[in-house]
Amino acid sequence: MADDKSTRTDKNAAHHPVDHAALAGSVKASLNTAKQKTDALRRRDSQLFTANVVSPAAATLLAALATVIGGNQMFPQAAAQVDDGGWKLACALVAVFGFIATISSMFKKQFGDRLTQGNQCVGELLKLDLEITTGVRSWDAAAKEYGEIVKTYPEFIS
Repeated sequence: MADDKSTRTDKNAAHHPVDHAALAGSVKASLNTAKQKTDALRRRDSQLFTANVVSPAAATLLAALATVIGGNQMFPQAAAQVDDGGWKLACALVAVFGFIATISSMFKKQFGDRLTQGNQCVGELLKLDLEITTGVRSWDAAAKEYGEIVKTYPEFIS
């Protein structure tokens, strides 16, 4: 690894030598980008997990309390304004929490799948970065591997 340009070429790029510094820089930049995007997905996934746990729990608790206490007694102001207003409010809140639970579970699945892909991308880039740093892999093989990672995970790298 004494010079910045390799005179070796791979089969797909017969006349394009691998620029060592550019490849190493691209891998590091892609790794940073993939880490940032994966961290953002992880935060959103955690928020959806919380909504996915709290919403159905709140709906169940609210329904149970309304059953035991009575909707009109739980929400006396609503009961004073409309016939069975407390019950209507209790039912509406249970429905809203149930709706939030349903929607958050759908998004949780989607974000969970993308988070898995992001983690895989970061793992492959970390491995490649380590191989480049330690010189375990030839520059041509590293360039080919990087191209495969870019093709497989474009949404995490660009």
